[in-house]
Amino acid sequence: MDDLQNFSSVINNVFNGIQLDAAGKAHTILSSWEKVLLSIKSYNPNEGQNLVSHSRIIDLKNGVLLIEADHPGWIELLQMHKKYILKGMQMRAPDLSIRTLAFRLKGNRGNLFPSSGDSAQQVRAERIRVAKKLEKEEELLKNVGGDVVENGSPDAFGRQKKPLPPELASIFEDLKKSMLTNSE
Repeated sequence: MDDLQNFSSVINNVFNGIQLDAAGKAHTILSSWEKVLLSIKSYNPNEGQNLVSHSRIIDLKNGVLLIEADHPGWIELLQMHKKYILKGMQMRAPDLSIRTLAFRLKGNRGNLFPSSGDSAQQVRAERIRVAKKLEKEEELLKNVGGDVVENGSPDAFGRQKKPLPPELASIFEDLKKSMLTNSE
């Protein structure tokens, strides 16, 4: 009989450890997620259902809702509808303060945020390392005639490169800068 009491106390401790507030928030997030996705009906009337079937919410941390999808194509579709999904989630669950969505591929365990053991100095050092690596890669591309060449200069095969339209060049430059500074 003593074993039964010990087991029952273990069960009670487990259920007492569950925070009802956290469980309520999880239910709100999951039900809102499904409702928002099911409301998506662009070219394919089943697109929302397909997105529900191939994605799941992983975490909500610091206003960032982390979504996992089982194929890069589903991530692309989710990103196409990102503004709509974000607005829908904010309308259905305003108390959760969801500011943005982040996506990852199923099986990738990359951290969305630096781990708590990483100091600000380590994060800055990593950014500097990545920036230097990017500069080296650009220099190599210039030297071997890759895509990053002076307008009108020949590539590695002797072909003349057409200059990028200024709008596109500006977009690529902005993307490069945001990749280096986005995690600040």
